[in-house]
Amino acid sequence: MLLITGGTGYLGSALVELLRRRNMQVRAVVRSERRAAALPDGVEPVVADLADPASLRRAVSGCDAVFHLAASVGGGLEEQRRLNVAGTEAVLAAAIQAGVRRFVHTSSAAAIVGADGLVDEASGGSTAMTDPYSVTKSEAERLVLATRGIEAVVVNPVSIYGPSPAGPASYNALFAAAAAGEVDAVVDTDMGWVLAEDVALGHLLAYERGEPGRRYVLCGEVAGFGAVLHRYAELVGSPHRVRVLPAGSSLGAGAGTFARRSEVYGKLGPVRVRDAGARALGFAPSGLADGLARTASWLTDRR
Repeated sequence: MLLITGGTGYLGSALVELLRRRNMQVRAVVRSERRAAALPDGVEPVVADLADPASLRRAVSGCDAVFHLAASVGGGLEEQRRLNVAGTEAVLAAAIQAGVRRFVHTSSAAAIVGADGLVDEASGGSTAMTDPYSVTKSEAERLVLATRGIEAVVVNPVSIYGPSPAGPASYNALFAAAAAGEVDAVVDTDMGWVLAEDVALGHLLAYERGEPGRRYVLCGEVAGFGAVLHRYAELVGSPHRVRVLPAGSSLGAGAGTFARRSEVYGKLGPVRVRDAGARALGFAPSGLADGLARTASWLTDRR
């Protein structure tokens, strides 16, 4: 049995779908019985809360592995520390107590990026970022990798986009808003991009083949933020183009969460990725040409 936290979310739902296609037994943590309706047939729901150790112990009972995807992207530092760090610690403790063999932790490239923009699997485990999400994901990752008594593996996806059973969340919402003329500007910085379904496969590879105590960066391609938004607009036939500000610029107060990530990365050097470990596992993701075309078709069909 495989337990997934965050299984009804944007990335988690893609992982659940992949595991079910592989005929694996899946149990997903939900916060309420109502949320269980979002799970596909064949997935066992279990109501639990990251702040309730007893519920987490019930959730992990009888499981061979835990995929810990649940996390907070928005909010202040203390709120995100409570969910991203303390929540991870609670799930990890429950898994160890239950004798779970393997723990796959979803971190982020933002947790290990250097001031020069390098995202390296051999990173020392710190981040040059200062925003709450990056700081807390870095803290959680270090916690996981320092834990003994369980086979812990970390995956570090770059910016995730593309089709998901949960619908157009994450950077997809930004793509659609920019194409609709609803986004004024982004900072033009190189970033890593990867499809949600490829990240799901990267999780499975880390579970099956990953070396305990290691991290694996999941990246499809590196490209400029503005160029990605403009290419998406072209694919959907939109005349709208965002203003592209030079690296180091600041966006206005009204910038959304994912547009704001361009500002955060824009204060570093252009992103470069070292992901040989993930590639050695067999990770072979799509590039942006294919990924954006599929995303444009998917979002157009949904409308």
